[in-house]
Amino acid sequence: MSDAPARRGRRPAWLSLLGAALAALYVAAFLAGYVVYLKNAGQWLADFTLLVIALPFTWTMSALTSGAFNMSGDETPKVVIAGLFCAAVAYVAGAAIERILRLVWRAATGR
Repeated sequence: MSDAPARRGRRPAWLSLLGAALAALYVAAFLAGYVVYLKNAGQWLADFTLLVIALPFTWTMSALTSGAFNMSGDETPKVVIAGLFCAAVAYVAGAAIERILRLVWRAATGR
């Protein structure tokens, strides 16, 4: 009980506000890209915006399948999986950046 106030101010290492914000922005970008695709469906390069946003997913899947992976806007399950994957990558990147900044802050302030 005596160390409860000391632990109250510390968050778990996996909980990151910056990571959550970056993941939310990535999901918003995916939704915007999908809306752009739906408005232009059937036209040439209609899914270009969506595919650019999903580059981390397509590069990862291409590496895992030795280049035999393709994706388009009309493949909704792949788009959903790509959105979740990219949001997770953004969360992990944000959590890592936040952790590094917190460590630098502690070293600078001597805490």
